[in-house]
Amino acid sequence: MPDANPEPTRRTGEPGPDELGPGELRAGESGPGELRRAVREQAGLDVVSLVPAGGASGAAFWLRERDGTGWLLKVSPAPLSSLQALDAMTARLRARGYPAPRVRATGQLGGPVPDSPVPDRPVPDSPESGSPTATSPGSRSRTFWIQERLPGRDLSLAGGDPDCGTLSRLLPGLFRLNDAQAGLGDGGTDWRQLITTTLLEGGDGYCLHSTLAARADTRELQATVRRIGASCGAAIPPGADFTHFDFHFLNLLSDGAAITGVVDINPPPLAGDRAFDLATLVFYVYDHDDLRRRILDRLFGLAGREAARAYLAHMVLRQVEWSVRHYPSAPATQRHLRLARLILGDIGEPGPGRYVLR
Repeated sequence: MPDANPEPTRRTGEPGPDELGPGELRAGESGPGELRRAVREQAGLDVVSLVPAGGASGAAFWLRERDGTGWLLKVSPAPLSSLQALDAMTARLRARGYPAPRVRATGQLGGPVPDSPVPDRPVPDSPESGSPTATSPGSRSRTFWIQERLPGRDLSLAGGDPDCGTLSRLLPGLFRLNDAQAGLGDGGTDWRQLITTTLLEGGDGYCLHSTLAARADTRELQATVRRIGASCGAAIPPGADFTHFDFHFLNLLSDGAAITGVVDINPPPLAGDRAFDLATLVFYVYDHDDLRRRILDRLFGLAGREAARAYLAHMVLRQVEWSVRHYPSAPATQRHLRLARLILGDIGEPGPGRYVLR
């Protein structure tokens, strides 16, 4: 989900400057008083309100100062050193023209933040809802960071589907941003093991194979994912690039002419293969012929055939598992299942007419 949207769009349901939204926490009320105190004492901000920003973790808040300045505050179990690494990485990205949000301040907490339920509608998976940087509801988050809100609105239509027209027009710029991630990995991630393990065994709280194995309509999908993991894992390269890991249309902001923000970058920075982010991007637009062709051409050119298959299989597993586990009857879940079947029809077992053979 987008980290930062300007108030006029209010695409994430953020209240306006004079409104109280559901769950809003004003200074002086009961609520996460420790969080307000930490922000005041460690960041020097005079907090007037904290509004839960949504997401599965319940660990993000829209923050407003007394002078009206707005920020996004996020909490994490990551140590301060990881937040400092995030600050350094986003600075390096911005130096390459990549519109990553600036970190205003970081700090330490002594206890948990309030739990939030799983969001009330299916959304593309994110590090807050199942990934190596996940913060689960109820986890004892100990650090926080405050980042700027970037201009623009996410690349979705009113009903929540991707705005394929805008994505198509801005795709060359997105490819340039993806190229800007090259060589920024710090080598701190065993990238091949991370992806291969999810495909063969699952992840910690996400990519759960048991979810798909328990359903008749996803059992074969899980088996195909495992076969791809077994055959393609060795082709996954070392982690040499910065990898967003959640590079989808809701985390991309635009003013209509250019990309103005790439948001939901979380600690610790992930060293991987920037081509993986193209697999994330294409998953949600796989039924759009022009976008699918252009993104897959780029993805296969960067990663090679076998690694690209592994990345696409990971996205199938990750999004479908999350959707069917939390929203089994939702229309968006049905769409994710349909997209997954289209993808596996192309990258599964070799056969005539499949993209992998072109």
